[in-house]
Amino acid sequence: MDMTELLRVERMRGLVLVIFASACFVLGSVLGEELRLQDPRLSVVLFAQDPDIVTPIGMAIDAQDRVYVVESHTHHPPADYSGPASDRIKVFVDEDNDGRADRQWVFADGLQQAMNLAFSPTGDLYVVCAREVYRFRDFNADGIAEERERILQLSTTEGYAHNCLLGITFDRNGMLYVARGNTGSRYYALQGSDGSVVEGYGDGGSVFRAEPDGAQVQEFATGFWNPFDLKYSIDGELLLVDNDPDARGPNRLLKVVEGGDYGYKSLYGGSGNHPFQGWDGKLPGTLPYIAGTGEAPSGVIHLSRTSFPAEYANCVLATIWNENSLECFQLHRGPHGLTADKSLFISGPKDFRPVALEADSRGNLYVTDWVLVHYPNHGRGRIWRISCNDDVEDRLKPVAYFERRQDDGHTPDATAWAEEDWLEELKNADPMRRHQAILELSQTADESRLELYRRSDDPAVRLAWLLACQRRARSHGLWLPAAVLREAIGDPDDQLCLAGLLAAGESFRPELRPEIDLALRRPQVTPRIFAAWLAAAENLQTAYSDTVKKRAKDKSNQIKPASEVENLYAIVNNQQLNPAVRAMAVERLEPSVLLAEECFELLELAERSDPSLTVAIFRSLARTEVAEVRERLTGLCQRMAFDASQTEFLRCSAIDCLAHLKTAPPTFFGELLTDTPRPIALAAADAMRQNFEGAEAERILDLALSTTRSHTTIDETLHYARHGLNAERNPYVRSRPLTAEAWQLALAERGDPLRGRRVFESPRVGCDKCHSLDGLGTLLGPDLSHVSQSKSREQIIDSILNPSAEFPPQYQAWMVLTEDGQVHRGLQLDHKQGGAIELTSEDGHLVRFEAEDISDYRVSPNSLMPQGLEQTMSVGEFRDLVAFLVSRQ
Repeated sequence: MDMTELLRVERMRGLVLVIFASACFVLGSVLGEELRLQDPRLSVVLFAQDPDIVTPIGMAIDAQDRVYVVESHTHHPPADYSGPASDRIKVFVDEDNDGRADRQWVFADGLQQAMNLAFSPTGDLYVVCAREVYRFRDFNADGIAEERERILQLSTTEGYAHNCLLGITFDRNGMLYVARGNTGSRYYALQGSDGSVVEGYGDGGSVFRAEPDGAQVQEFATGFWNPFDLKYSIDGELLLVDNDPDARGPNRLLKVVEGGDYGYKSLYGGSGNHPFQGWDGKLPGTLPYIAGTGEAPSGVIHLSRTSFPAEYANCVLATIWNENSLECFQLHRGPHGLTADKSLFISGPKDFRPVALEADSRGNLYVTDWVLVHYPNHGRGRIWRISCNDDVEDRLKPVAYFERRQDDGHTPDATAWAEEDWLEELKNADPMRRHQAILELSQTADESRLELYRRSDDPAVRLAWLLACQRRARSHGLWLPAAVLREAIGDPDDQLCLAGLLAAGESFRPELRPEIDLALRRPQVTPRIFAAWLAAAENLQTAYSDTVKKRAKDKSNQIKPASEVENLYAIVNNQQLNPAVRAMAVERLEPSVLLAEECFELLELAERSDPSLTVAIFRSLARTEVAEVRERLTGLCQRMAFDASQTEFLRCSAIDCLAHLKTAPPTFFGELLTDTPRPIALAAADAMRQNFEGAEAERILDLALSTTRSHTTIDETLHYARHGLNAERNPYVRSRPLTAEAWQLALAERGDPLRGRRVFESPRVGCDKCHSLDGLGTLLGPDLSHVSQSKSREQIIDSILNPSAEFPPQYQAWMVLTEDGQVHRGLQLDHKQGGAIELTSEDGHLVRFEAEDISDYRVSPNSLMPQGLEQTMSVGEFRDLVAFLVSRQ
């Protein structure tokens, strides 16, 4: 099966398929294959190609419109590579402005793992290599460097170039900005020309700022994965494209501000899903992204620098290396800050691998093209030029890179703020303005102002107080005092508690354990707070914290905390704690790590505990493989299912546990179908539907169906259990809705949320195979803990009926076609050295495909969430599932 046939199969599944050919204008040709621009007013031509340019990466254009390009020869070359032994910077000139280079020569060579280029305001060319930054000077302006000076040097044991120094740019004042990858969680030290040093271990990628000679180097922002490129916009906004962690997306287009933390920390692993890792600005103290991008963004540019049609004036373009495309982002400035609408700008075949973007003074846009998917040097390369057609009248006047509508990093003057100005900024809906106010507060506010905000009635102001105090302490090499952390963790606002737990955990001070334990005594402990408490408790383990502080391992993410099973088990047995907290501890106890005696103790606890704790014990132990534990659990659940003195919730949970264990005979559920309250009978009917098989089950279902039942939902469930979607024998099938509109009407009635959770967790429907709730479950799909905060009932229904119509960019699915004809679908396609691919498969496992086994790969036009999910449910089950999801606030 080739990829064309694969896409045809995808279409046959009834999902949305994006067909490029019908909507695109073919404007360039490469060896018989085509680049497709979406806008017919633009044209693309091949400016240069191999052998004149091979494996190009970074690019810069001087005032004479000479195009300078990094030609890579040391990017993990194969053993038999026949190219030069060093990278070089080549210059291309289009003397007749026909879009094709007429001359080319070498500006400089002798570089190792060169990545990107940038001209300073004074006209000097700078190159960032994986471990150093050089300044080149061309004193006679002949296009050949006369002087090379190393101004920054990175020391690290990390060997992979894409994890080291990556991007480079300047602001209009001549300050130098350099982007660093996460150095594979290894220690690093960046040294400036004056001996100034920034070092780290276990943090995320960074943007550094320094004087143009490399002096006074300092960290400007942090929290990135691998930020490959950064450039200023006409409005003085520093834009950056960042690649995403292994299991958390999307890739990001970011506005970078001084002191900004964008969430990622390598200490906690590459998945990006640790409670102390942020990605979308929801973790206290971190900032959000402008928009999600496609996979492997490598270059960025504001289109005010081009002569494109006028509507591109507020657009940003990004190269998407893994998706053979360029994406366009229409920027919007609103009350919540900078956002963007994304659209496809240009697409190409699989041998179109765009990297860098740059514009000349006439407004032409240039794109370097690595060509092949292989990371090691391979001798291929191209440069493209995209221009506006001559017949377009309403076009942009190109703006030079250092021209601005306002100063770089422009911020209000806080010294002139009145009290109401401070409060407005600290509570502002724009997270960047809030951040700037907190930064100002940490640097300029006196103790009386901080004390005033500490006692504020507004939780947003109290959070600003805490974050400002934390910044002030760190600037002096200190940690927040225990008293401040106690106050924050005990604050009634969840965000303040989370921020306190994060600050305590990341101080790695074991003596703070009593402070973080205050979180467990809150009147209401949310699953997110519990997960943050657990993460902080792991960080405060003496052995773990000492190992991190001593940098005892080369890679910080190889340092693992000990299991907290003993502490969790102690919480379960602590009768002074809220049963809901004890229940969350139980749910995180993996039965496989418990001794049989501990499982038996949990069973004894279940017989005398609050129903919420008992249910949690049922849910946890239902996963055990120990025969004796399963046997005793079965007996307990059978007794509780028939015990009329127990709550209906507990009895239903006992039935659900038995359905999961599959240890009770059909006759057991058959007995519960009669002479019991309706919820119990319905739970039994659901269990029969889940476990229906064999002649005995058929006999019991036939007997139940022959009995006149007073409740339609139970009767409906039994019919589906016995006859499925057989319209001749199941009367409920004949009245099923056939359109999305009909489903909306049928599901408008109020459902049963408790039963809806049972549907959510049933193997037949399988929602919990991909989604998580309250910090538990898998992450193939969005966390649904608070889904009704962002989705209406109608939108929830639509997302189930047509899952591919709309889904967040971080859940973009991929297809890998292997040489044996197999199609593999999953998330988070990651390219590895040698052309290998790693894919988080549909079952949640990380699968590696070697280059020789891959026939093709593509973005899937479909969500991983299966189409036709409604066919696995009765109308009543669907209604109850929606009621459950709507209840998640």
